[in-house]
Amino acid sequence: MKLLYLHGFRSSPESVKAVAVIQYCSMHGLPPPIVPQLPVSPKASIRLCEQLIEQHQIDALCGSSLGGFYGMYLAEKHHLRCAVINPAITPWNELKEEHLQARYNVDQIEHDDAVHYLAELHHYHIDQLTDLQRYLLLVALGDEVLDPVQMRSHFKGAREVVVQGGTHALDDFGGHLNEVMDFLNKTDQVMRLLENKTSN
Repeated sequence: MKLLYLHGFRSSPESVKAVAVIQYCSMHGLPPPIVPQLPVSPKASIRLCEQLIEQHQIDALCGSSLGGFYGMYLAEKHHLRCAVINPAITPWNELKEEHLQARYNVDQIEHDDAVHYLAELHHYHIDQLTDLQRYLLLVALGDEVLDPVQMRSHFKGAREVVVQGGTHALDDFGGHLNEVMDFLNKTDQVMRLLENKTSN
């Protein structure tokens, strides 16, 4: 498995979840995941991810919050296995210009740029997922930032791990990491089965 992990809006490659995924791969003899720092621009983020997918031959995605939103788009376009953690479904509704300015510093991002970036998000929205067997949704019903009902409706028919209570940050992510990674690692297992059938 070659994994691309995508952090959320208020996060980074040094986040608790990102580090947990990196450590899991190290402990289980898996290739180290690719964990980029995502730009503020959605267009630039997608461009970076697609470069990494090609460069590193990525075959699985894992994304949290806004990273989950990007993960859905990339998984659909590139036919990849994908696990999402409290994913944003319509992030332009939750994010506002002032959120972007506060996150990235008013001196670094102008109001017009913030409006433009929010508009970019619409281009990467996946209205309906295909091949739901490729998806796993890890959702906390106590998410205080995004709507768990919307998430579950969007992923209806996909594999689902429901956390009673919990928060958007999903502080007990480590307790669900085995299930998430086992699901993603099936990519390699399926490929090996196909190779064996071909050789036989």
